[in-house]
Amino acid sequence: MKKTISKIMMVAILLIFAIFNIMYIIQVKGKIQCFGASMILDSIKNNKQADLNLILFLIFIVTLIVTYLIIIFKESKDTDEKGIKKTFIFIFIVSIIAGIILPNNSTDVYYYAAVGRLDSKYGINMYEENFYDHQKDYSDDEVVQASPGIGHKFIYGPLWGTICKVLGRVDTNSALGTLFLFKLLNIIVHILNCYLIWKISKNKKLVLIYGLNPLMLFEGIINVHNDIYLILFSLFGIYLKKQNKIWLAIISIVLGALIKYIPILLLPYIINNEKIKKQIIYLAEFALAFLGLTFIFTGSITSILNVIDQTGKYANSLYLQLYLNGVNFDLLSKLALAGKIVFCIAYFIQIFIRRKKEGKNYMWLMMLFILLAITNFRAWYIMWLFGIFTELESKDINKVIALTLIAEFSNYIIYFLGEGYVFGGYYFMMLVITFALYCIAEKIYSIYTERKI
Repeated sequence: MKKTISKIMMVAILLIFAIFNIMYIIQVKGKIQCFGASMILDSIKNNKQADLNLILFLIFIVTLIVTYLIIIFKESKDTDEKGIKKTFIFIFIVSIIAGIILPNNSTDVYYYAAVGRLDSKYGINMYEENFYDHQKDYSDDEVVQASPGIGHKFIYGPLWGTICKVLGRVDTNSALGTLFLFKLLNIIVHILNCYLIWKISKNKKLVLIYGLNPLMLFEGIINVHNDIYLILFSLFGIYLKKQNKIWLAIISIVLGALIKYIPILLLPYIINNEKIKKQIIYLAEFALAFLGLTFIFTGSITSILNVIDQTGKYANSLYLQLYLNGVNFDLLSKLALAGKIVFCIAYFIQIFIRRKKEGKNYMWLMMLFILLAITNFRAWYIMWLFGIFTELESKDINKVIALTLIAEFSNYIIYFLGEGYVFGGYYFMMLVITFALYCIAEKIYSIYTERKI
């Protein structure tokens, strides 16, 4: 009976999710700024492209829903090695379909390509110059012009900057061509992540849960966010840790931190169960590798400050909600600083005093980081949780699945309502409240079933 109810609930969630996505895509049809096609349509005037993207998106949604229904109702063993090759092939096919679809509520990838182009082809240092100040100087370069005008310096790590420069330098004046280079690389990383999950867990269901997760397909492949690389280096670090190759595991975490600093949170997990002397040496290795590679990639240690300053903007977060409800901006800044301090204290107590280093604790700490430390929250930040995915128990895996669905579902409801700034704060609170209700309902149900037993 319990399994039947769970399956009915999952089918209902997926169908509602699909309906809202289809309604959204038909409504906007490439006519709003956040729909990736519109950024390109403005320059190449190809209206058929929007129609094609709509058709591809509908096919993708239907394929995804049918796949989930099959997974939900078809029983299979967790460690079924016979069908793992077919599983990978199917995930690859779905990923390719997702890769063909243009970004539909994010323009970040166009910025990645354009800023890499300015740096590698025109010699404008992305860490020292504001993108918007130079975009207008290259009106004949479609890759540069396809990006939204962003008025700040490059805020990502030097490894990501290097990837952007390499792909942006490819000799093509096609925004679409460059876009699909980024998409192809993200698809490869997505498959590598599936492979690492399999190597660590030998659990086919975990591979499917990650590989066909709507959040990963929408934000990692359709919208081409670089957070998918954080999962790669985090999972690879955990894999190396399990092989007792701690030195290499730390290098993997360093590489992840050279894209965004988030993987640093996993360092204590990587060096867990080591003597204090070794832990200090490992931390020194991380610091030297991180600073050294930053200098090699950028020629300037100060670029680290740009990377760490990703929380200087207030959007789609708890703090935006407070601002929308009348909190003074100066007070808001102090509250944001207090939130970061509270997180640091909680992290220190949990990891270094209570020595709680299980995957579950890192999951909750990362959620706390998103809640308190991030002032500019985006749905794809939930992707970070998959870096610790293989270390979770079943009940915690269910929470991650629920949060990914809730995050993406809430995202599309808000975009369906409109693109206004005001919706960002309401989106965040909708996500938090919905997830809290889910956790409460799960707890009540757990207590109820225990009493019946």
